[in-house]
Amino acid sequence: MKSADALHEFERFLKSRGASVNSVSVPDGIDAMIEFYRDTRADDCALDSDGDMLLFQWGTYDWGDGPRFEVEITRQFIRDGGEDEDIWQLSLTFVCSPTAIASGNRWCAMPSDLSEFAKFVRSHSAYVASVPLQVELNFEPAG
Repeated sequence: MKSADALHEFERFLKSRGASVNSVSVPDGIDAMIEFYRDTRADDCALDSDGDMLLFQWGTYDWGDGPRFEVEITRQFIRDGGEDEDIWQLSLTFVCSPTAIASGNRWCAMPSDLSEFAKFVRSHSAYVASVPLQVELNFEPAG
């Protein structure tokens, strides 16, 4: 796959699992992104240069509409020279009610690290206890 096609390919991947962005649970959505990373390589991103990575992050944020707890898994693609315009992120964000879970994140730099990463994610309280009020899927430049 070309990284530019990531949004379409992930939506198709979700559909093949009988899910959609509007109805996916936190565990099902995150597991889908983990499996999508495991099974689908970005041909135009160099793995050995951190060109295709996963990020799991969580925390309570206030973007101007009051606090909300977010659980997010993001696939980051770095194309070409790695300038800001070359960094794209496919993010699946679960918006939840505020919680006392402290903010944090964890990266997975290579497919060979995926098993340990998935074990961490699947045992984290943000994965286990979060019930989304809203789900967002975005594909946009990071810079």
